[in-house]
Amino acid sequence: MKGAKKVLVLSAVVGLTLAGLSVTTAHASAFHRFSDGFEGNPLAHWQPLTNGDGRADFDINEGFARTGKNNGWLYTGQGWAAERIAVPIGAWGGDRSNCMAEIYAQPLDGGAQVGLEIWDPNGWRKLTSTAPWLPGPGYQPIRTSRVDLSRIDTVYVQAIFGKDNGVKQFVRLDDMSLLCG
Repeated sequence: MKGAKKVLVLSAVVGLTLAGLSVTTAHASAFHRFSDGFEGNPLAHWQPLTNGDGRADFDINEGFARTGKNNGWLYTGQGWAAERIAVPIGAWGGDRSNCMAEIYAQPLDGGAQVGLEIWDPNGWRKLTSTAPWLPGPGYQPIRTSRVDLSRIDTVYVQAIFGKDNGVKQFVRLDDMSLLCG
């Protein structure tokens, strides 16, 4: 009887393992990714937004990018600055219930709190956001929490930086991606 139990348990483990592998394979085939590294003419894709003394612009071939040749930047001391990009996802097949955005940010002259958001332009609803403290030098990743984008055709991914203490600061941006699956 003990041998039969071992065979039964082993069969159950093998069956669950194989079931898990088939789920993983199906999950991987439904993976979608949109990436933009500010290359080419970023103003053709990215929309700068500002308030107060905020400024948003791009470095073209300046050598400040994390990868490639171009990057975006945000600047403010008393206000906010943002850059956002439209991402058409309506044609993506598969599962869009598990999506997240990522961007790399580099605060200059000390650390900074930099936000990353995903917006639904139908009613301009913010779907998810995060604003971690980035301690300083070098590009650092910012990732949103997972969000369901199943019933949305286009989303906007937006990086935003704001301050109200009057101390002016730059934050560079590069390598944005939206991942689903």
